[in-house]
Amino acid sequence: MNVQQSANLIRSLSSAAVQSSSSSKLCGPAVKLLILQYGLEERDITGSGPKKNVLKSDLLELIKKESLSPIKVKSASSGSTDVDKNVKKKVVKEYKLRHFEDVPLTTIRSTIAKRLSQSKQQIPHEYQAADVRIDKILAFRKKMKTDGVVFSLNDLIVKAAALALRAVPEINVRYENEKVVFLPSVDVSVAVATPTGLITPIIKNADVFGVQTISNKIKELSNRARENKLQLHEFQGGSFTISNLGMYGSVTNFTAIINPPQCAILTIGGSRTEVMKTEEGLETQKLMGVTLCFDGRAIEGTKARDFLLHFSNSLADPDLLIAEPLSPALDFDFSRLL
Repeated sequence: MNVQQSANLIRSLSSAAVQSSSSSKLCGPAVKLLILQYGLEERDITGSGPKKNVLKSDLLELIKKESLSPIKVKSASSGSTDVDKNVKKKVVKEYKLRHFEDVPLTTIRSTIAKRLSQSKQQIPHEYQAADVRIDKILAFRKKMKTDGVVFSLNDLIVKAAALALRAVPEINVRYENEKVVFLPSVDVSVAVATPTGLITPIIKNADVFGVQTISNKIKELSNRARENKLQLHEFQGGSFTISNLGMYGSVTNFTAIINPPQCAILTIGGSRTEVMKTEEGLETQKLMGVTLCFDGRAIEGTKARDFLLHFSNSLADPDLLIAEPLSPALDFDFSRLL
């Protein structure tokens, strides 16, 4: 069969498939192919599917019962021919079945896969989750936006986590050479999706910067990360990681894998509205689900709880988060409120 004959045959089969759609009711590509092969397009076949649709098993049973054989399909220019394997492949392609393609991993994705696999195998992961109330912080952000000061909820989350890390230094640690190393600075890594894979630019000394400065730094580092222009010291290291999928709306809560030698990662889910009962009656509250994933060798469960408590309290105090300190010495140590 030449190319022109194959093309004519494909058009013939496609036309027959369209004509058979009403007689075969609801059916998939495999069923349509059997209908064409055995010339059943004019038959009124009763389907056993959930919507009376014809299943492949229905046709196979009919073919066996009536001892049917594949028919010969006539092409436009060459009499008749059997539907061979090559034609079947073209028909499948014509029906637009799912196509699979092997895509090799980039170097960065391959490295991420190896490191995270090792982390999950070697580090005892523990998890603590909490619902954080964010009504006040959202209202505050909206008010600041009307005043011309723009920053995201994620910027506020980074600031709140940095304050919590300073208040609970037992979380701001690394695990190296079977020892827990306390870090002198709070360097928060923020997960950013890029075309080549996930990368975590670092906001160094995040606890001593105000939200506006943090916002500017995140934007600048994220843009350069997507352009593959970050230097090694800008994404390697850090003392703590934040991964925020809540901004996409469809993720309510999730867990993550620790990026060693760091000992913890905070995941941020989406927000939801709930109704609560108070002395004045019913009132709504906006809650955000967060999960702290931490290394059980280096961090105690009670310290993880303290961190989440401080993180929640930080987000509940907008005035504290927006403060832009002149120097670390003048910055207020929120840990004294615990």
